[in-house]
Amino acid sequence: MPDVIEKLNHSIVQHGPINGRVYLMKLDERDMPSIVTALEHLARDKGYEKIFVKAPARHKDGFAQAGYDQEAIIPHYFKGREDAVFMAKYFSPNRRQVNDRQDIIEVLSVAQRYEPTRSPNTDDRFGVQICQPNDAAEMSRLYKTVFKTYPFPVFDPHYLIESINSHVTYFCIRRDNRIVALAAAEMDPDNLAAEMTDFATLSEHRRQGMANCLLQAMDTEMTQQGLQTAYSIARSLSAGMNITFVKNGYQYGGTLGNNTHIAGRIESMNIWYKNL
Repeated sequence: MPDVIEKLNHSIVQHGPINGRVYLMKLDERDMPSIVTALEHLARDKGYEKIFVKAPARHKDGFAQAGYDQEAIIPHYFKGREDAVFMAKYFSPNRRQVNDRQDIIEVLSVAQRYEPTRSPNTDDRFGVQICQPNDAAEMSRLYKTVFKTYPFPVFDPHYLIESINSHVTYFCIRRDNRIVALAAAEMDPDNLAAEMTDFATLSEHRRQGMANCLLQAMDTEMTQQGLQTAYSIARSLSAGMNITFVKNGYQYGGTLGNNTHIAGRIESMNIWYKNL
């Protein structure tokens, strides 16, 4: 059964057995401080190993007092004014222990040697397009081809259609009238922010700069829509994706330990952010 996105009181959470954790995606102020107890009850009832929350920095102490540690930060996330903190609480020593931490540090070190650059006319070179609901079946097939598992239900065309019709803009690159690369900007207009996510490129089209091209197009579109902050939760051991964010002017915000089940296993994820 896939993980679900639903309301917990007035707030939005994702949880389920695939990721083995609860993710507080959007905190409703009406739920503080009771949400802290509700999250723990949900995690313990389902046997999850981790809770992680994205919350305004003013609530950091409330979560810290309940045993949470800060893992990452996005400065000025909320309407360009207040920081967002990512706080985590673990219920398993194994989940807390990041065995590949040295590899994560090495990937970060390599990525941060790059300087922000912007190649001219990359959008023209690859012809980035915005996806429509009738692209959903082809999009889902691409995601199934690229990923053995994924933390959100992008394998389901109905989920993709619902996302397109609500708050997500998907961008694609085609070759011979076939989608070969995808990414998404998940918008949070209430906070003037967007998550750059769901990057996927067919193996035979990698190492051509398509992810870089998609990200440039996404940054431009989100800026035109008046958003102020972009961020991403990227696989910590993917040198290519981490380099892509650095080259596009994103800053490192921290690492979420053993956070996400993707491509067949639980992986740690890096936070990258940018003022648009």
